[in-house]
Amino acid sequence: MNRRLVQWLAVAVGVAIALHVAIVWAVPRVIMSVAIKRIGNEGALNAFTHSPRTTHEFRAVVRPSPDLAYSICVLDLSDGPVTIEVPASDPYTSLALYSSITDNYFVRNNRQDGGLAEGETIRLIVGRAGDMPSSLPEGVEAVISPTAKGLALVRRVIENEDAMPRLDALRKSSVCARAS
Repeated sequence: MNRRLVQWLAVAVGVAIALHVAIVWAVPRVIMSVAIKRIGNEGALNAFTHSPRTTHEFRAVVRPSPDLAYSICVLDLSDGPVTIEVPASDPYTSLALYSSITDNYFVRNNRQDGGLAEGETIRLIVGRAGDMPSSLPEGVEAVISPTAKGLALVRRVIENEDAMPRLDALRKSSVCARAS
């Protein structure tokens, strides 16, 4: 084989590998950056926003279900930990935390660990390693985030239209705020 052709192929393979690595590294970061900007309610950080009911015209999250009520908090842990409090609702409530590179690093629901009755609260302090308080109040779980930015996503099952006022009251009592 021609030496020049071998060199050209080696360069082409090297460029292809470098491009592949760059894309694999960049895609999750770009996706989450866009999601944070889109979902973040024009810069609202460390505060829940409550999406309207999903329809064919409105979709706040990827592949939303019309049977779920969504609440989203854009997390910014760069100035310290954030407190999250999510009152449970029947029949099902879940809280999931996502890093700035789309990794899901925490999930809790009202059916785990013996279950939570409606109105009982999932309580967390989310922060970076080294920023967490040395002691926590009883019933508060410490969660270490792998990145300084991310999302908290709460999903609540909507049993029927009559349940929405009750779910909205619970959603509005949810907390996502800088830990004091």
